[in-house]
Amino acid sequence: MTEELRIPKDVADDMIVHCVRSRPNEACGVLAAHEGSIVKGFDMSNAAASPVRYALDPKEQFEVYRKIEESGWTLGGVYHSHTRTEAYPSPTDVRRATEDVPYVIVSLASEPPTIRAYRISKDNWTDEDGEITEIAVVVG
Repeated sequence: MTEELRIPKDVADDMIVHCVRSRPNEACGVLAAHEGSIVKGFDMSNAAASPVRYALDPKEQFEVYRKIEESGWTLGGVYHSHTRTEAYPSPTDVRRATEDVPYVIVSLASEPPTIRAYRISKDNWTDEDGEITEIAVVVG
């Protein structure tokens, strides 16, 4: 792992709180970055309303992406929770990956929750499979 994702403690804490409060369903959201560093998290609704998968609500996603752009930030990552399994991308997570950003997973299967991040690379974003590379997460 050469790449590193730095998440401020307050953003990581807020992300965990959102994930815990969303149980039994998975939680989701996006992270904004400025000059390569995460600066803000945006908690979003899980349009799938499911304990085993997530979907960003398209209208909400559009609004959040607009706020990120207006602030002069970039999309720094997409996050979601795994309510009962480890923080590793599921086949569904890989299939649904459509952004060239870190995918952050908060696992609620252990206490305290764990945060891990991955880059999911595909030849074509419509591909079912992709290469998963872990990214070091530094909280602080």
